[in-house]
Amino acid sequence: MLIALFLALSCLGLGTAALAAAGRGGPDPAVKQWPNWPGRVACNGPPFKPLVAFSRPTDAERGHRPSELALREVLAEGLYAQFGAPKHGWRLLVETSGYAQFASGRLGHQVQIIPVARRRKGWEQIGYSGGCEPAVLREGRAAITWALAPGQHLTQATESIEVELVGGECASGRSENERLETPVFREENGALLMALWIRPVHGPQTCQAIIEPPVTIQLPGPLGDRRLLDGSVFPPQPPVRREG
Repeated sequence: MLIALFLALSCLGLGTAALAAAGRGGPDPAVKQWPNWPGRVACNGPPFKPLVAFSRPTDAERGHRPSELALREVLAEGLYAQFGAPKHGWRLLVETSGYAQFASGRLGHQVQIIPVARRRKGWEQIGYSGGCEPAVLREGRAAITWALAPGQHLTQATESIEVELVGGECASGRSENERLETPVFREENGALLMALWIRPVHGPQTCQAIIEPPVTIQLPGPLGDRRLLDGSVFPPQPPVRREG
């Protein structure tokens, strides 16, 4: 009888531990797919290392630090449930002495972001983002995404591409094409990654949009068997194709 009871309690303990482990989640699949990713990224906040941040448990809302308590309070209010924000499964991306940023969802599938900050009356929410693709940083500046211009068919012999620039900062109508810096290429996982940066402008700017032609970019040799991916975000994504 005592042996049976001991075995039952042991099984219950193992089951509880398994449930707790399941509740904590594991690393995002992109961490395993891109294990050699260098550098830092950002989601409209301080920089962080994506391989570290997206390997953390997905139970930040159960924590007891002031920032985690603030997150739990926000989730309990349910204000963002209509946008698909879950009450559970949040990771800590980055935390400083007065700021923390939490994320929910899988990389490459519109990660949701809730930032909180320390104020005089305590920690409180300061924003919400329903979809963030962590931008690659260089010297503190975020890369911009890009799209393949219409009418292109990539082959093994492709040595140049035409791209349209996407997502630059407001610059009072100044040309983004003219401010494009030298592309940065890197090879990983059988893919050629291309990241682009725009030379910034200083001072107050208006958000005056202009229509510009595609930019021609030389690849570092023929494309060959490699996939061409947008390396401006983590994880790298197939470039958007513009319709003609």
